Amino acid sequence: MKRLVLWLLALFMLIGFSGCANKVHDYSVSANNVVSLRNVATNGTSINVGSFSDSNKEETKVMCRLATPIGTPKGETFASYIKNAFQTEMIMSNIYDGKSDVTVTANLNDIYGSTTLGNAYWEFKITIKSSNGVSYDVETRYDYESSFSAMSACSEMQRSFVPAVQKLNGEIINNPKFKNLLTSN
Repeated sequence: MKRLVLWLLALFMLIGFSGCANKVHDYSVSANNVVSLRNVATNGTSINVGSFSDSNKEETKVMCRLATPIGTPKGETFASYIKNAFQTEMIMSNIYDGKSDVTVTANLNDIYGSTTLGNAYWEFKITIKSSNGVSYDVETRYDYESSFSAMSACSEMQRSFVPAVQKLNGEIINNPKFKNLLTSN
């Protein structure tokens, strides 16, 4: 009897705490970021986007409620996902040029996702650098609704990643120092 109870308890825990992998959506461009970039980039300004590192963490997923991994759509690192999103914004703004003298790189110092009921958010800490020597740090937090249910909370965490990265890109672009990144030596 004791063995049956333990097996049933183990089965209940396996079913109750298991989850399936959730992949964040492919990035979609923010119209606000494109407009901001077009306003900043005047007189034929162009930039190249170099590597985005992540302090050698190589993170491709984070755990949601210790049950469900939330990962990138193609299994790339979060830093690579953010780089591709940033580069897409540059392309859509017509300021990206792979041969530009000015190259912007970044290091994703930290990424954190929380699904706590009443306090769910994505948080990013990133250092942006230009080949001209200018650099600055950006810390941003994107809050979203969570749920008591792990399945709903993890689904919401996955869904909120794209707008969180859009906000991150917006804070990079709208930073007063961003314009200084674009000038060549």
